[in-house]
Amino acid sequence: MPGAMIIRAAIRSDLGAILRLLRELGDATPAQTSTVRMSSAAVRAWTRIENDPDRTVLVAERRGQIIGTLDLVMIANLTHDAQSWAIIDNVVVDPAMRRRGVGRALMEDAVERVSRVGCYKIELLSHGADDGLHAFYRSLGFQNSAEGFRRYL
Repeated sequence: MPGAMIIRAAIRSDLGAILRLLRELGDATPAQTSTVRMSSAAVRAWTRIENDPDRTVLVAERRGQIIGTLDLVMIANLTHDAQSWAIIDNVVVDPAMRRRGVGRALMEDAVERVSRVGCYKIELLSHGADDGLHAFYRSLGFQNSAEGFRRYL
């Protein structure tokens, strides 16, 4: 299957499919789960994302269908000889396409992109205690190396 799949930067016309995938993260309200609405807030957010040179939403596409996505952000930095660092967030693969190399292809593309521009590290957070997901991240070279704190506003 990976041969039939491409990884690319998302474009505006992908937004509906990306929003559909992001519902898998479980943070949608019950009213949002039945249909994918392209709210004006989502369109405004997308406009900001696509105009940010340090941010890329990647998609995995197979036969014209978006089957996975992740959000990649590079951050300017003053330590480590002013090398940037990166964050991966919102990694989602269509449930019907999981365990087929989609997530691995997305993650490897993201790592390649940030390596190419000289980032010295890449971070991601994993919600919950999904041992299979954590094993997947470890298989890609990520280590559980920090305790995180978060404050929602």
